Amino acid sequence: MVVGNMSPNCVVLILAGFAVIMTATGEEAAGNRMYLAVFDHRYSATYIEWIETKKPLQNETLFSISYVSLDHHWTALAVDYHTGNVTFHDKENHWIFLSDDFVLEDDGTADSIAGGTSGGVNGLAIDWLAKNVYWVDEGYNWIKMTNYTGGGEVVIADVGFEKPSGIACHPSQGYLFWTELGDKYPPKIERSTMAGNNRITIVDGLTEPRSIVVDTILDRIYWIDNNAPAIKVESSDLDGNGRRTEVSEPKSLGVFDSIAVDEDYIYVVLHHISLDNIIRYYKKAAPNELVYEYNVGTAVKLLDLCVAGPNIQSQPVTSPCDGNTCEHYCVSAANNNHECLCRDSYVLHPNGTCSIDLTTYQQPFCVIGRTNSISSFHPTLLHYDLPYKAEYIFDILSGTSVAIDVTAIAIDIHSNLMFFADDSRNKIFYARMEGGEYPVAIHEYGTGRIDGMAVDWLTESLILYYVDYVKETRGSMRYDGESLNIQYDVTKPTSIAIDPFSRYMFWTEETSPAKLVRSDLDFTNRRYLTDIGPQNPTGMTVDLKQKRIYIVGSDSTMIYSINYEGTIKEIIGRSKYPAIDITIYQDFMLLAEPYNSMNGIVEAIHISTGEHEGSINVNSSITAIEFADESTQPVPIPTTKVAAMTTVAKSPNDESSSIVLIGGVGGAVVVIIILLIVIICVVLTKRSKRPEPRQEPFARDGPHPNVAAVNVIEPPTYESIATGNEVNIIDKKDLGKEEGFDNALYMTCLPPPRYSPSPVNTPATDTEYVDLNVNAPTVPNVTYNRNLFS
Repeated sequence: MVVGNMSPNCVVLILAGFAVIMTATGEEAAGNRMYLAVFDHRYSATYIEWIETKKPLQNETLFSISYVSLDHHWTALAVDYHTGNVTFHDKENHWIFLSDDFVLEDDGTADSIAGGTSGGVNGLAIDWLAKNVYWVDEGYNWIKMTNYTGGGEVVIADVGFEKPSGIACHPSQGYLFWTELGDKYPPKIERSTMAGNNRITIVDGLTEPRSIVVDTILDRIYWIDNNAPAIKVESSDLDGNGRRTEVSEPKSLGVFDSIAVDEDYIYVVLHHISLDNIIRYYKKAAPNELVYEYNVGTAVKLLDLCVAGPNIQSQPVTSPCDGNTCEHYCVSAANNNHECLCRDSYVLHPNGTCSIDLTTYQQPFCVIGRTNSISSFHPTLLHYDLPYKAEYIFDILSGTSVAIDVTAIAIDIHSNLMFFADDSRNKIFYARMEGGEYPVAIHEYGTGRIDGMAVDWLTESLILYYVDYVKETRGSMRYDGESLNIQYDVTKPTSIAIDPFSRYMFWTEETSPAKLVRSDLDFTNRRYLTDIGPQNPTGMTVDLKQKRIYIVGSDSTMIYSINYEGTIKEIIGRSKYPAIDITIYQDFMLLAEPYNSMNGIVEAIHISTGEHEGSINVNSSITAIEFADESTQPVPIPTTKVAAMTTVAKSPNDESSSIVLIGGVGGAVVVIIILLIVIICVVLTKRSKRPEPRQEPFARDGPHPNVAAVNVIEPPTYESIATGNEVNIIDKKDLGKEEGFDNALYMTCLPPPRYSPSPVNTPATDTEYVDLNVNAPTVPNVTYNRNLFS
């Protein structure tokens, strides 16, 4: 069945008018197949096509076409030659699919194995030994993995990315390779194990390494680099050594996009300067020798290419995951070994089992203030193509006798603290995002109204900044509520944001016209920057990477971007409804948009393109939004230079050169002291992907005096979760109700929505963790049929 309202005959691709440079010589290895992801502008259709590479060229060549759709947009693809499975990404609806055997002569299906991707998945890789699929997501700046059954997802790497592009794997060697195109992290090629460990840079000095492939026969990697003077295909061994240029063409020709290799050829997709899309074959044995090419013209856009065959994907008698005891995932490792991995949010135990820590919030997550509650959700929910997304938004705090009316939220992810201003109680509260605590009031503002808050997570003092719209003040306090500074130099301030690295504070004022103002964090050097677009500015955030401020207002759908000096102001996007607040996560702006007193949405808009990427109807009004992840609050790792024992090699041309040594007992003592200093510095500065939270957030003389009176709620037992109907299942013990809160700040930290998760039947023996087998959101598979044309 063809997806859409188009006749199957309309999409059989006729490669007419292509240029044949040379007739095939029959050298191609028997059984190799070329697969392409295609978008046909003539019919606004997307499809996957394949052809045997040994097929002799003719003036007209018919590819076999499958998974034709008018509603989707296949971008990246990868193939398992032995099972016939093809995996491909849907840019429009944010799914990753896996087909059945692609070369069957009858109808087949492709099932969703992952969802919630951004539109920036441009690279996929298949581990045909362990039956896993990997992808790079440029929007979320991470590498993820799932298996052929789609039982959840694993983050393989999520730090040190700016624009990841291509990905490839060598399962028998246990290696994963990817390319980076960014500026902050210069273009390079990195390598890790298939589980994401032992990550290193193996190739640098690149310009635009867009795509990468592994030659598993020669144990080499090949990549495209569209640099300034030329477009190239380069290669190296698996360690980045033996680097050489395989193909070099003038930049005026266009750009190389996708790459594949087999025993004889290097295959590349060329987007020609004339807008033609061309598949080129270069001979591996004779670098830069063009054997032949297909020119498919301008109407058809080639989005990805791969070649698979029995020698390219060699299959050993036994696979590394045969007989494994991994509860969630088994991944390939070197020497026919394997490693176990767990789904996101779970902890791996030595015996290969997995469990989830129900006492801690799992990063990343988004926090929103809405009608009578503070709630959270996983960011990928914004991209999921689901009918009832609100089911996966969980209330983490609500009111009973007194409703919650949140006007501002701020989070220190390193201290696991959330601050919020509640206009019903006219107080600022903090609550730890773990352990089940009730909020603690640290500041009472009476007749005022706190419209914006921000935290300085870098200073040892740990300072909370705020603006009061009614009292027309801006101020700061320690996390325990001790007031540090109050200034009366503002007019109707509506939002605030800080850059702790530049030591700047920014705020908006609802004057006529509205304006953006800046000062230092010590409240000095107050400076008017510029008038802003919305006359009722309601929300702002700082982009630490770009050194920009993003502002939204309740009277406009435009999103304004302003530099730190106020000299450059531009509109970078439009929201569906006027926004009341804004935050950022990776490449996306997340906007809180109430469209009436009872309803609102959260919308994701790409920072660079301004395009709408996804949204959630929260089924209530929405008042504030904030994001919780270490990527939004980076902490620099200090470097320590130790100048003690220095050895200078004597140059034969420099008679003045000498060797400086520290000898004797005194020298040994100095060396030992130096080594101890280095070890201590390394221990203090080393940060893991998910470091342990700071246990005591207050930098003064101990905790807030009210903290001792806060009762810590014991986490729920496995039995209580299994028998309960609510996400928040805790014994409130009538504690903390003097403020009228319905529950302590505690939630069962469910993983993001996934597909038919494998049941977890045995509770872990470690009492700190319990297995999650209840209330796990299950997303129904999305399935598409295909017809095969030949």
